[in-house]
Amino acid sequence: MELNKFDSIKSLTTTQFDWKCRLRLQSLWKGVNYKTKEFWGLNMIFIDDSNDRIQAFASTKYCKDVITNLKEGKIYILTNFRVKDYVGDETFRPVRNNKHIYFTTHTKLENDVEGDLKIDRHAFDLFWLGDMEKLSNDNRYLVDVVGMVKNVRSIKSNKNESEKLLTKFDLSDGSCAVAVTLFDDFGVEFQQTLTCCKEPEVYVILCAARVTIYEGMPNLTNYPATRYYINPGHYSVQQITQR
Repeated sequence: MELNKFDSIKSLTTTQFDWKCRLRLQSLWKGVNYKTKEFWGLNMIFIDDSNDRIQAFASTKYCKDVITNLKEGKIYILTNFRVKDYVGDETFRPVRNNKHIYFTTHTKLENDVEGDLKIDRHAFDLFWLGDMEKLSNDNRYLVDVVGMVKNVRSIKSNKNESEKLLTKFDLSDGSCAVAVTLFDDFGVEFQQTLTCCKEPEVYVILCAARVTIYEGMPNLTNYPATRYYINPGHYSVQQITQR
């Protein structure tokens, strides 16, 4: 039996393209030109069985057939793709990997049917909440954070003559706290999910959030890549509850 028939994320280099990886699709979001609203393609975060993560992009120009049936959470066999280095000026990267995957016309994405090694449903790269002010000056990365949810409230904003719904709360890890503002449907969905929680204390991992400054203080907001996981069975939540 061949033990290493798949390439790991750590082994990927820019010098070849005949890679074969077994990966779980953790998250998926559209790449859109914010000025023209043109749909460019799909961005993805993949996880391998070592819990390493990498971002990938599939252009609609080359990959319409490949990206049609993608679903978050599924495991795929990904072959024949390019690996590129970040050149330094890319912003809002959802992972801190120095490389990313780029689909080509030769890329194949097939459902995993063998079910070899286990791949976790989620993997995170958690930042300390106390670093948010420093990170607000570095827009290269989106951040993963964890904490207890406090002071949830809904606010209507009439900025630029259009009404927007905001969901605000504080996120605390027991040693420091940071404000969070979730916009529009994402915030509404988050608050609706909270109403279904029966636990007296609610914890959340906010994945790929954007760090900004609002009224002189760091503030986390949602981005197309942002996901939330309420009361996840993750070691970081256990660490906070023990403080």
